[in-house]
Amino acid sequence: MLDPAEDNPDGRGGSALFGAPRGGRRNHQSLKDMASNYIREGIVSGRLGPGAKVDQDQIADDLGISRLPIREALIELTAKGFVESIPRRGAFVVTLTVQDIEDHFEVVSLLFGLTARRAVKHITDEQLRGLQRLHTEATTTQDPPTRLALTYEFYRALNRVGTSERLLLTLRFLAFALPNDFYFSTPRWPATETAYRERVLAALESRDGRAAVKAAEDHFRTCAKVTTEDLQSRGYWSQPKSVAGATG
Repeated sequence: MLDPAEDNPDGRGGSALFGAPRGGRRNHQSLKDMASNYIREGIVSGRLGPGAKVDQDQIADDLGISRLPIREALIELTAKGFVESIPRRGAFVVTLTVQDIEDHFEVVSLLFGLTARRAVKHITDEQLRGLQRLHTEATTTQDPPTRLALTYEFYRALNRVGTSERLLLTLRFLAFALPNDFYFSTPRWPATETAYRERVLAALESRDGRAAVKAAEDHFRTCAKVTTEDLQSRGYWSQPKSVAGATG
């Protein structure tokens, strides 16, 4: 969500969780990214349940790398709210509450409401056509990774119209939060995003700032609902703790 791909060299955005870097010799940075993506995928898929200890030795064996890039990945994931590091005990997967998820998306909705209201005032006809084209492509593609990439591109294009550089930095930070990854792992996210794009595009076309703000507020409230319902259906709040090497 938001504006993540500019910080991700493979261009797949904040929910790019699968697989090692493609091509060439794996350098130190790519090893850290590989470890980070592996842990994130484990958390989002449920292989690493809430409260589970992250087994660095097991991950090193699974990926065929040393523990150093894994430790660096855990430092990054701690800063982004995926894991909690406890001195002399190790790193543990955070446990989100329903309130955590609702609070996250409420904060995001406030920022996107501001972005949408500003975009109404400043968007050009050419920029609006560009957003409409992205919406059409994201809605009609049958390729899930392409749909996700186009969804992020729509957000980035909208954000550039309606934000300052300082606000963009805040949006990028929020883009990598765990609730976003959980949301984009739900089967309902494509339809939810399509409905939002249609509403915000209609508001932009009619230059209706209030409608744009309302579209953002309603959308991210729905994101929270979709995320919590999906996690509940998967038994997120009742599953036993798991370990890094478990299969799920």
